[in-house]
Amino acid sequence: MCGVFAIFATSLGIEEKRELTKQALAQLQHRGPDAWGVYNSPKATLGHVRLSIVDVAAGHQPMVSGDQIVSFNGEIFNHVELRAELESQGVVFETRSDTEVILKLYQRDGIDCFRQFNGQFAIIIWDKREQRLIAARDRYGIRPLYLLPYRGGWAFSSEMKAFDCLPGFRRSFSPAGLLEHGLLWNTLGETTVYNDVRSVESGTVKIFATSGEEQTRRYYQLGEELSARRDQFSSFEQAQEGLTQALSDAVTLRLRSDVPVGAYLSGGIDSTVISRLVKDATNHDFRTFSVAFEDESLDESLYQKMASEDVNSQHNEVRVSRQNIADSIADTVRHTERPIFRTAPTPLYLLSDKVQQERIKVVLTGEGADEILCGYDAFKELKILEAWKKNGYSPEVEGALRDLYPHLAHYSDPKHFGLIRLYYEGFLDDYDNEMAGLNIRFNNNKILERYLNPDFGLQVDKDRMRERIAAQLPADFKHWTLMQRNSFLEMKTLLQGYLLSSQGDRMALSHGVEGRFPFLDHQVVEQAFAMSDEYKLRGFEQKAVLREAFTGKIPQQIIDRPKRPYMAPDLISFIDDSGNLQGMAAEMMNDQAIRDAGLFNHEMVAKFLKKFKRGVPKDIGYRDNMIFTFIYSTQLCHYWLNKPVQDAPDYGLCTVDIVDTL
Repeated sequence: MCGVFAIFATSLGIEEKRELTKQALAQLQHRGPDAWGVYNSPKATLGHVRLSIVDVAAGHQPMVSGDQIVSFNGEIFNHVELRAELESQGVVFETRSDTEVILKLYQRDGIDCFRQFNGQFAIIIWDKREQRLIAARDRYGIRPLYLLPYRGGWAFSSEMKAFDCLPGFRRSFSPAGLLEHGLLWNTLGETTVYNDVRSVESGTVKIFATSGEEQTRRYYQLGEELSARRDQFSSFEQAQEGLTQALSDAVTLRLRSDVPVGAYLSGGIDSTVISRLVKDATNHDFRTFSVAFEDESLDESLYQKMASEDVNSQHNEVRVSRQNIADSIADTVRHTERPIFRTAPTPLYLLSDKVQQERIKVVLTGEGADEILCGYDAFKELKILEAWKKNGYSPEVEGALRDLYPHLAHYSDPKHFGLIRLYYEGFLDDYDNEMAGLNIRFNNNKILERYLNPDFGLQVDKDRMRERIAAQLPADFKHWTLMQRNSFLEMKTLLQGYLLSSQGDRMALSHGVEGRFPFLDHQVVEQAFAMSDEYKLRGFEQKAVLREAFTGKIPQQIIDRPKRPYMAPDLISFIDDSGNLQGMAAEMMNDQAIRDAGLFNHEMVAKFLKKFKRGVPKDIGYRDNMIFTFIYSTQLCHYWLNKPVQDAPDYGLCTVDIVDTL
């Protein structure tokens, strides 16, 4: 895994572009600590920092082949098969790297090559012959790629912080983007929380010409294989077999590496299944890694150790305290580059540090299973609302409501349950519109509008939000089932814009570790997407097909345990028993700091903090934790935006330094 940076502009001198690129790469060196390189020409300059995983000795970048040059972040897992196909047609290779496969396939097929890749990638290609620059991103947005209009051209980067090296530019918050991110945990389309900075959308390729023209072409959309796969499985048993085989194939592909591969174990079914498949594919000991918590209510180490013992892995544990959260959240936010809503990324930041210390560069993880197999409670909420709307409020509906969140005491408290029923009843008229399960997230998060600076003049407009979401939807979206529609929306918002970024790519690569995600193999995703909803959410049993498929193969206690979201201590990590803000929170959340940043209503923030003048209550709810973490992490983003950019040091090993005068 690596980091990429590029400048495509003729208004800058060739040497100026090289120095700017080198400085930008210095901000990305955590992504690729092993080596760096630059290709420099009058029109396009491509830079690269490398985490050496495949063809360590020869796969250096940027790589040149004829008139095409590539800087690539990620992995093409089926590069062996693609290479064999090309070699059968007479194509000659000089390396064993997947990078060269990208170039050779592009030379044969042009931009149609991206559909053939099974991988996770952000790719920049300078095509000298066609005088165009190509920027492409993988199907599900696993690897980030940002672009910035700059000096009559464009700049591109794996992380936005590298843009701050460019003279005349400094990131600044877009108030509208900040609110949208707060409402959905992501921004829609190409927008980001920063002015002028855009994100290349997943499943798209962008084409930039020297004339200034910009084109976007979509090569993939979730659900595009639905018609072809709709009748793939005629029974629940066939679906189990199909999913097991597809996952096994996905794991086998993701074990391709010239360096050791480990796995994350959360204690849930998803990561346990992946570890079992790794064990079956390798038949030897491997390393597993887990986060444990000093807070017993959050700790899952019992199940983590159970899973590790089952696969006989060499297990490593990072035990995280509230103080660890408080001490490390600023560094966490530097890498997320955007506000977060809970402290959950911070333990993963600490975990990747442990993985790096153990000299492991690659880990397999279980992300993506909840989105494609109806694992979130949002899917159950929608099913409850659908039954309620169709058949009225029944004992079955009431029982399902009470069972939604067994870890929350007020769901079983008769005094509170009437309010919970009223809350959900309010969604009966719009739960199945373009926003599906996002309606509930939107409603829970709209309180953030009150905390933003009133001078922004922002107002939550649900109709406008529905229009923006509708513009992103496939043409046949309305013909999908409610579960399929919500799966699509979760993939496009929570997964892509938040989990894969703030808890996936950024936390792993903050310490030079590559995460690989077998559940996000597109063959697995499309197969699951087309399955009958009842195979995934059987009654109110989540991920039913996965549970049944691995019964007898992983510990039954893990299969039977109730779904539990991954959580870390939030507000309680930053406020002591006397109501005092601790550490950096005291510096970033005081009244003057809020006023100076100018992003939030200082009176509302002060009123909110007064709620905790006697400390944080044990029954603190989701909303208060979310409000505090969002405000504090936004303040931390502002802090990092105003830190001076460090000069580029002479770091690492320069393996490519090409000057092309043509």
